[in-house]
Amino acid sequence: MSIFGRGSGASTLVARVALSMIAMRQVARLFGKARSSQRTYVTYFDSAYAARGIVMLYSLLRCDPAARIFVLALDAMVQRITRDLMPSAVTVITPDELYRDDPEVATKRDRSPWEFYATQKPALARFALETGAKSVISIDADTQFFSRTEPMFSEIGGASVAITPHRFHPATARLAIYGPFNAGCVYWRNDAVGRRCVADWRADCLDWCYETVRPDGRYMNQGYLTQWPARYPNLRIIAHPGVNLAPWNLDGHSLGVDRDQVLVDGVSLIFFHFSGLFRDDTGRWYTYSLIDQNFDVALRSIYQPYLSALEEAETLLMREYGLSGIGSQRHREFGPGYTVLN
Repeated sequence: MSIFGRGSGASTLVARVALSMIAMRQVARLFGKARSSQRTYVTYFDSAYAARGIVMLYSLLRCDPAARIFVLALDAMVQRITRDLMPSAVTVITPDELYRDDPEVATKRDRSPWEFYATQKPALARFALETGAKSVISIDADTQFFSRTEPMFSEIGGASVAITPHRFHPATARLAIYGPFNAGCVYWRNDAVGRRCVADWRADCLDWCYETVRPDGRYMNQGYLTQWPARYPNLRIIAHPGVNLAPWNLDGHSLGVDRDQVLVDGVSLIFFHFSGLFRDDTGRWYTYSLIDQNFDVALRSIYQPYLSALEEAETLLMREYGLSGIGSQRHREFGPGYTVLN
């Protein structure tokens, strides 16, 4: 499907729209006219993930046209791409801007790229809150929005902090070592508790943010979330099954399609987290988790539309900028624990 189409794999998918620079800018101008919103989002990605980031941003603006979005664009090429292709509702933040605001973050460059990027997530959230945003929600770039975001924010309500559980099921219970909550979707209200939570998380990540699982539960920036329900009053654990649906919880839910909407336990899928997705050098796509009972619906209505959008974005990026931007690509590999998607 096109990046501009609906994020659903139902049979009534809209026709494919060519990803030309002219079309992208026309849509960008339309989105740029959206009214200001209390909903402020932050995300980050580098040029290796540019296609994923662009697909996520367009899907978010389609489902929340009034969104205000801060993108930490982690290298010069992705800064250029994001400024070229995205509407005025998207503000590009460079690493230098973030480091001027928070110089201590720059001292952690000796960490691996993934660890260093993860270290910056709470600093980016703090940066956005300090602009006067009433609230900030951090969303990972390897996601796609499928329906309007209002139900998620209605559930969050007046909470100062909101987090999403992994919702592991028996077949993915082994992943519980990475913590009960996922850092791909985290919300803070700009109140005393929300600001304290962001400040504490920033300090924790500056102290330690590594790609190892520690006996005390620490893992990257994510393990710290385990203690948040006890640490912060007015925290909400988001229960909506269509928020942060992902390979690790997919088979714990009932999936269906009603006209053009993907349903999760009878309610609309809001966004899907495509963690662990990669393409091999033969062009085949895989996801690291085994998907069993929901495979047919997930493939047709979630993965195939997303992969089509990624490949369209890749075509555009290759033509205009000479890069792929689809993320991980590996030599062909087989074995247990992977689901082939095409």
